[in-house]
Amino acid sequence: MLFNYTCLFMVLLALFCGGSWASASSCPTGFNAENSRCVKERPVHGTCPPGSNYQLNINKCVHA
Repeated sequence: MLFNYTCLFMVLLALFCGGSWASASSCPTGFNAENSRCVKERPVHGTCPPGSNYQLNINKCVHA
């Protein structure tokens, strides 16, 4: 009986970790996954990288 629960737990853990890794790897180079979006710190005296927009409420560049 314990073996069945252990197997179930391992499968669920693998699905959870695999889903987290997949969402993080879908961000372009230089961007990090944060709250289901790809973000990057905005340069102090600069603009956001091409393909991203500045969002004032989080003070970061968000990839479109």
